[in-house]
Amino acid sequence: MGEPFFDSVESLIAHAVFSIPAVKGIEFGAGFAAAKMYGSEHNDSIVSNQGRTATNHAGGVSGGLSNGNELIFRVAIKPTSSTPKQQESLNIDSGKVETFTIHGRHDLCIALRVPVVVEAVTAIVLADLLLLEQQIPRVTD
Repeated sequence: MGEPFFDSVESLIAHAVFSIPAVKGIEFGAGFAAAKMYGSEHNDSIVSNQGRTATNHAGGVSGGLSNGNELIFRVAIKPTSSTPKQQESLNIDSGKVETFTIHGRHDLCIALRVPVVVEAVTAIVLADLLLLEQQIPRVTD
């Protein structure tokens, strides 16, 4: 599934994942560690006619297309800024930097909730790709 350029599996998943508030980064397979590898180390040797590879440094995607390996990616989540700890920011009414605190009930650790949301968003992208490839029927009723 996927396309080799604009609609690559990575770009579609990244687009959807970046729509989740607090997501600040995404990497597929070996990710940023790949920059420290030689090409011969990062190369995922093809071992089957279906495109499966001996290793999975690319995270299940080769040239923008899924290759049959497990889809592997990681996301970076920023900390929640809505905290009861005293902070400073510009008050647009007064035009001055003022001290404030956030009151009420706020989730101070959204990272615990993110995996379920990332899985759901990924499933939406993959289902959309399956529909585009006519691998699953469209619902017409």
